[in-house]
Amino acid sequence: MEPAYRIMVVEDSGTQALKLRLILEEEGWSVDTAASAEAALEVLNRSLPDLVVVDYHLPGMQGDELCRRLRMNIDTRNIAVLMLTAEETHAAELRGLESGADDYVPKSVDPEVLLLRIHALLRKSHAQAAILDSGGAYFQRARLLLVDDSPTYLEYLASELEAEGYTVEKVTGGVEALRRIAGNRIDCVLVDLVMPQMDGIEVCRQLTELRRTMDHPIVVLMLTAREAKEDMTRGLEAGADDFVGKSSDLAVLKARIRALLRRKFFQEENQRILQELKEREVETVRARAEQAAAEVRAAMAEQLEQTNQELEAANRKLKEAQSYLVQSEKMASLGQLVAGIAHEINNPLAFILNNIFTIANSLKQIAREVAPQLTGASLKKLEKAQVRLGEMKEGLERVKELVLKLRTFSRLDEGEFKTVDVHEGLEAVLLFLRHRLKGRIQVERNYCADGTLSCYAGQLNQVFMNIIANAVEAIEGQGRIAITTCREGESFAISVRDTGRGVPEAIHQRIFEPFFTTKPVGQGTGLGLAISYSIVQNHQGTIEIHNREEGGTEFLVKIPLGLKEEARS
Repeated sequence: MEPAYRIMVVEDSGTQALKLRLILEEEGWSVDTAASAEAALEVLNRSLPDLVVVDYHLPGMQGDELCRRLRMNIDTRNIAVLMLTAEETHAAELRGLESGADDYVPKSVDPEVLLLRIHALLRKSHAQAAILDSGGAYFQRARLLLVDDSPTYLEYLASELEAEGYTVEKVTGGVEALRRIAGNRIDCVLVDLVMPQMDGIEVCRQLTELRRTMDHPIVVLMLTAREAKEDMTRGLEAGADDFVGKSSDLAVLKARIRALLRRKFFQEENQRILQELKEREVETVRARAEQAAAEVRAAMAEQLEQTNQELEAANRKLKEAQSYLVQSEKMASLGQLVAGIAHEINNPLAFILNNIFTIANSLKQIAREVAPQLTGASLKKLEKAQVRLGEMKEGLERVKELVLKLRTFSRLDEGEFKTVDVHEGLEAVLLFLRHRLKGRIQVERNYCADGTLSCYAGQLNQVFMNIIANAVEAIEGQGRIAITTCREGESFAISVRDTGRGVPEAIHQRIFEPFFTTKPVGQGTGLGLAISYSIVQNHQGTIEIHNREEGGTEFLVKIPLGLKEEARS
């Protein structure tokens, strides 16, 4: 099957271009059209076709000049070119072939013959992507600068050259010309020999110095109304590349410009090729050095890979052992400490409370009996004693409540798996942290109706303690903590949200790692959340951390409702 070739048709006649497009598309080929050589070069800057069909007679740049431009560029010189012309003479054919065309046919040729010629060229076509990295377009529209003190001649010459497809700029003096050249990319300068202030000879001299610092060649063509040999000699010695009289046929001037630009573009192409080759040579040497270094690194990596894997495995086991050890030790010591304190306080506290109640009842009885006989200071002392005794009773009641909560929190029988009230555990933690909350942090509770859950209560209370304490520490100054519980499907969910400084997204994956902490050195062990994570996992649950849009952090714990005791093992 023949490939789907891409063909460019360069034809200024819309009728002829349409006719050629229809003939070529019937063969299954993709066709681009351009009405001028300059437009064709713009298309070629974007992509390269397999074959170019070009009319010899075009407005502006002729077909043979386009062909020469294609052959000058290393990236386009292998594209097949078929030249068409209305002339059926040997001279026209010779001009077309000498410009670099691969074949030449008259426009009157039979379409079948035309297709035979095109098929033959496509079989030999070597159109390809750029050979070198051009770093931009393959072709550019030539930019000319006209320097003449006659505005009339400037306008006339500019209109003629713009019709040839050039980009033309105009200035009326040498000083302005040199400034324009220094700040813009100019390909060719046409300068008048005789001008006020700075003549063409001085412009050429200064331009010769300026050209030594330019990174692109620039050609100079001197114009004069006096075609004297002496003037020509002075102009060429000053640095002009060519010398043309203003009275010459304009076709001669255009031909001279084309010749100068052809040589300039050829020089630029050679410079580009040399630069590319040098860069490729350096890149090749660098690549070889990098390959050698990579081979050495690969050999070393291969030798170290097994050792690293063994070390990583050992490190993982060590971290797991440390985590479980610290978790067990911390929970055991905390539970024992709290249980011990609660136990030691409980009996003396009960004795004190009983005595206080007895004293209070006795004082009430005495007050009823003697109050009618007391007046003044004695009555005030009795009333003050009653108030003071009431305060003592209230304080001891709070202490008793705290002891009861401590016993609930410690769960002296934590080894047992049982059904507990989650809300009771949360309230015990909040009471334990009350001295850190009072006066600056408001606690909002939104508990579900049924707070029962089967779990290892002592361990779960440790999770609540760690998460709520972290929320308290995250709030600087005034703030708010919201605790929400709910039953979601098969899970019991506990959410703790704070208005603190939040946790950066970058460390969310590491926040539950053992010994990882964001606190300053000496503050915290980095174990609280790691212990919490292990406890929740042992309950077959999940613990997540989320940043809130309004600021702060949310910890979300979910424990299965149907958890059985053997699930922990």
